[in-house]
Formats: sequence, structure tokens, C-alpha cells
Amino acid sequence: MATVLPASGKLTSALLDAERTNTSLTRLAGRDLTDQATSWTLDRSYDTDLPAPMRVVNGSAAAELRLTLTGKDDKTGAQLYSPYAPHDTGDVARPGQSVTHGWGLTGEVLPGFRGQVRDRAADNGTGTVAVSALDGAEKLRDAARLPAVLSANGNPIASGTWVVDHLLREGGIHSAPPPRADCTLYASMHGGVVPDIGFYRDHTPNSLTYRRDRAPWEMAAVPGSQPFTVRWDPRTPTTVSGRGLFTEFWVDRTTLQASGNRVELKMVFQADNEINDIYYWFDFKDDQMNIGATGTGGTVKGDAAMDIRFDGLYHIGVHWTWNGRTPSARYYITGSAFNTYRETDMGAFRELGWSQLNYMELTSALPIEAVQVSLRENRMTREEFTQTWTRGAVLDQVTSELRAIPPVQSSAWDVITSVAQAEQATAEFDPYGVFRYRNNTRFTTPGQTIIKVTSAREIASLRVSEAIDSIRNTIDVPYQTYTPGTPSERFTETFVPSLLGFQTRTFTYDYDVSEYDSPPTVVYASNQPTTGSRVRFATSTGSGSGAVNGFVESTTERDGATLRMTFRNLTSSTLYLSTASGTPSLVIWSPRLASGSPTRLSTQRYDITSRTRYGAQVYQVPATPWIQNVNTAGRIANYLLSVAAQPLPVLGDVEILPDPRITLGDLVRVVDEVGAALDTSAWVIGIRTSGDGTGRIRQFLTLRATTSPGVPADTGLNPDPAVDPDARAQLAREGVRVP
Repeated sequence: MATVLPASGKLTSALLDAERTNTSLTRLAGRDLTDQATSWTLDRSYDTDLPAPMRVVNGSAAAELRLTLTGKDDKTGAQLYSPYAPHDTGDVARPGQSVTHGWGLTGEVLPGFRGQVRDRAADNGTGTVAVSALDGAEKLRDAARLPAVLSANGNPIASGTWVVDHLLREGGIHSAPPPRADCTLYASMHGGVVPDIGFYRDHTPNSLTYRRDRAPWEMAAVPGSQPFTVRWDPRTPTTVSGRGLFTEFWVDRTTLQASGNRVELKMVFQADNEINDIYYWFDFKDDQMNIGATGTGGTVKGDAAMDIRFDGLYHIGVHWTWNGRTPSARYYITGSAFNTYRETDMGAFRELGWSQLNYMELTSALPIEAVQVSLRENRMTREEFTQTWTRGAVLDQVTSELRAIPPVQSSAWDVITSVAQAEQATAEFDPYGVFRYRNNTRFTTPGQTIIKVTSAREIASLRVSEAIDSIRNTIDVPYQTYTPGTPSERFTETFVPSLLGFQTRTFTYDYDVSEYDSPPTVVYASNQPTTGSRVRFATSTGSGSGAVNGFVESTTERDGATLRMTFRNLTSSTLYLSTASGTPSLVIWSPRLASGSPTRLSTQRYDITSRTRYGAQVYQVPATPWIQNVNTAGRIANYLLSVAAQPLPVLGDVEILPDPRITLGDLVRVVDEVGAALDTSAWVIGIRTSGDGTGRIRQFLTLRATTSPGVPADTGLNPDPAVDPDARAQLAREGVRVP
């Protein structure tokens, strides 16, 4: 639940004074323009917490700040900040420029807005410039880049929370340590096993859940009674003797569970039937680790007494590098228990055969987060391993399950908004510029109020409304179930391409926007896979040509409706993408939905008491791909009934003595002993604050009550019937048969 912005004792005392001295601070491009802001208005409101028919107010999804700027010295605002003004001043108010705004009392300013200029309009008649700015949502106006993926086994692979978190990360807004440079695999585990970078292959969930209270940073994948296992394909499958791999993850070891004590990460290099693994595991109970390179005559080493048996959070990293075809490893550990750091060189292992990285496999018995693998040659320093980053988002517990992430076509912010609307959650940037995604459970379990406003002091005006249009006692929630079909061949070359020595070559293919992501190619020499994307690199063209493994590095990327396959020849010899029979070997397969999938179903919930009193008031939730099972649909229906079966009054245009501590989502107590005769707790669902150059500030709240006034008793009342008693006689006179 949101809390009021923290304020000093001086400011809190000033809020109780009869005489107030308001203060504001406005900055554009890092420059203080407070004295030039002759007026300002800041609007914040929710529009995803309830469907429109159940709301009396529907505000913008993003906070909006509107400013009027005047000039200084002998220059007008239009001369300084218009589009054609000199760049040294005009760029201060250009679209995309940074804007911060805050206000308070007695010289202390609390944050109110942080965002970017959306537009500006110079008025030569008045000499002023009108500037409008939106909050961090502006960073998310780019096209949504989501992996389009299907579950390999019918188990959930993601959630609405994962989708939101992924899109934020794509926009540079992080809730956990971000992907490093040249990252080839990144799996946040924030409500899903689908990687943010790389490709999902399959997983064994074993009652896998996602929890925030066991997360090193934001949210962790938590095993059930047995460890869970996930397999991923890297974005760039490297080769034996190729680029180094820096692997890392974060775990919570505060409590060991029945699932065990270990985390294991394996990288599987393959050449036809020959498999070469490089792997390691850490045991957080026995305080030891094993690391090795397997295969014929594999090498395994170990270490112990690493101080990972103590309760705490641990950051584990292992850097694999190559000397020819011989791998070496160095591990890194930081622990929160004693603020420890450990770095150990484990030396070299056995030489491996020429092969290509096929997939990565994680098996975890502990809560784990931010699993990533990056391409790196140089030894990492302690400062680099610690990884300096800025948190820009806070999530909430998962309330949905997705067995498919369908292809999307809209901006990242639009997708975030649609997920929030589907889950009846709220998505916003707070006054500090931090994104907050919060599910709807807080609206059904309100806690203690934070601030009290009364008609005796704080309330200047108040309007209370209640409408039967806001009642919904029969809720239909549609949901869609996705069933994987049989993958099929999608693209192939019509000629045998060549790769010159050390050449990099990219092949592009046009997807239909409704298609799911194709996995990276499997490299083969002799044993051609019968299904799946594949490629063979031959030393010559024509039938009977020989083939090589581990000589070409590839990268698979999808950008919207375009698939890009990039191949880098690591040798000086020309290679050919050719089968043993001389035909083109590059073949791309694509996943498919089963016939008739997605299946569209619906679940219904209703409130008998409300239906008896108000009649059937039906609400059909709009169909959305983000509700994919009956349990999620049922939770949404139950939530909507809990807040809409009885009328929930909305307190609109509540003008109060301005209080800079109040933010969206705060729970306040409203007491009016003069006009509306009420004493209730209410959620802040809208705030409009405005000020001018004289220092005057006004603040209006829109509030939604937490509870209904109760079922009407109608004591001593005799409501008139719906049909006039005299209607019977009138109908009889008309010759209409009546009982």
C-alpha cells in the first residue's frame, strides 16, 4: 500500500498553521525556472483499477504537468523558449527535455513530478510559452518488444507482472541488476521462466512459484518440494574456443527448503551426438561447490569453506574462458551475511571437441533471480561484478498465469496499460519517477488510514455521488486457452550461401505479425535433425561435401515482423551453408498453435443479494489475451463483485488545504460533519493540484470509498411498485386481457 511522501517535522508542523507560505520548484533541463512559472497544474489519476462503467472519473494513465512560462530580463518567454529561439535557451523547453516539479511549505519542497516535455506552444501576443509534460510513460512509447512464445508442456511460463517488467527493462527501467554488455541470456524470473534475452526451450516446474518476500531484489522463482529446471537457448550460441561466457545469478539463502540446497548451471555444447558440458553447482548447506567440463575423460574440480552456508543473499558468478579448446574458470561470490567477497581461479580443464553451444540448463533448489550469461573475455573486477545500477521500478505479487505470450502490435506503454486493465491493477510513475505496478488486492483489504481530512479544517468543498450505473452484480470474464500445435518449416534458402573467411553475414526473413518466435538453429554435420531450425556448414559445395562444427558463431534476433539470422565465420576458410547432398542447409522452423487455438471461454460470478435489490446489472469484461485460465478469470470476477455489487460512493472534487505528502493510492479518512454527514476511509484515485506566481496553491482529490454505506434498510418506507395499480383498469378499457 502506498504511503504519504516523507516530510520533515518542520513541514508537518507548517501544515497545521493557520497562515501558510507555499513553496514550489520547477526545473527544466536542470535549470531552475521557478520564478518564470506563472502558473502550473499537475494531474494524476488511475484509469485501470476499475472498468469505465464502474467509475465516475476516468483520468489519464500518465501524470501530466502543464506550465506557463514567462521571460526574464528584457526577453519574453516566447523569445527564450519558442521552437525558433536560440538553442542555448530554446533547448531548455524542447520536446523530450527533462522536467521536475515539486511544492511544499516554509521553503521545503517535496517531489511532485518527474518527466519529459511533451509539447510547447509560444504565444507572441502574451509573450508566454505553454509547456505540457508527461511522466516516465514517455520512455515507453516505442514499439513493444515482447518474445512471442508458447509453453512447451502446458505449464505457465509467464504472468502479467512478467510482461510489465520485461517492457520496463526494454525501456531502460530496472527492478533487478540489468543485463550486462553483450548479454546472450537474461532471465529475470520476475513472474516467469521466459528469458528477457534469449529463447525459452522447456522447463520442469515442480510446483514453481514466484515470491517477493524471498527475492534478493524484487521477485524470485521459488521451488516447491523439488528443484525446478529450465532450459534456454542463448541469443548468441558461441563455440568451443570462441568467446568467453560470464554466468551469474542471485539467490536467497535465508531459509533452506525441502527442495534442497543446490543451484546448478550447465552449458551444453553439441556436435551431432557428441555432447560437451561445462557446468558448476553450489551447495549452500554443505558450503561447497563443484565445477567441471564433462565428456570423454572429463575434468571435475571442487572448493569448500566459501562461507555460503550462512543465512543471507548471495551473488554468484563464474567466468569461463578458452585457450584454444581448453576451458578455464574463475568464480566470484558476494554475500550479504558478512558483506563478503571471494574470487577464486579454478584453473584449466580438459580440452573439448569442436562443438557449438546448444542450450543452457538451470536447476535450482533455492529462490533465484536475475540469471544471466554475457559474452566477455577480460577478467572482471570486484567493482564490475558488483554492477552499479539504478532501480526504477517496484512490482507486486503475481496474480495471473500465462501459458503463451502472444504477438503484440502497439507501444510498450499501451501493452502495460492493457495488462493492468486485464488484471484490474494500477500502473504509474510516482513523484520520484519510480514506476509502481500494484495488483488489486489492496483495494479489497484496506489497512490503516494515513491522513485525516475534516470539514472543520481541511475540506473546502466536497461532492459525494452514488449511481446505480456503477453497480455490477453479474460479472462475465472471458479467457483464452492456448494449445501448442506441431511446428513446421517456415523459411529456407533457395541457393547455397557462402561465408568467406572471417565474414559476417546476416539473413533476414519477414514474419507475419501473428507468428511466434523461431528458435535458434541447431548446427549439425552428419546427423540432420528432422524437426526444428537447423544449419550445416560445409567445406565445399556439391554432394558429399564435408562439414565442420564449432567454426561459426550465430545470433538470432526478432524485431517486430523481421527475423534476423547472423553468422560469423571464425576461420580463414570459406564455408558453405550446404547439406551433404548439396542443397541449402539453412532451414527455419516456426512454432504453431493447434487448430482452433486459442479457445475462447468465459466464467461468470454473481451476487444474489445485489441482484435481488437492484436487479441484474451485468458487466462483460472485454476479451484480452492476458487472461488465460479459469482461475485468473475467477479472481478478477470476484474482485469486481467485491467492489461493485453494492454502490461504492465516489467523493469527487474534494478541495482540501493543499498537502504535498498525499500521493495516488493513499488511504485517507474523510470526516464531514457539516454537509455530507460522512466518516469513511477512502482511496485517493485522482489528484489535481495547481498553483500560480503569487504562491497560491489549490488541491482537489477524487476519492473512492473503501466500503459501501451498507444494504439499504428502507425502514418506514413504502416504495411505489414499478407498475401503477391503475394500469390494470386502463389496460382493461383498451381491451387488453389482464389477470
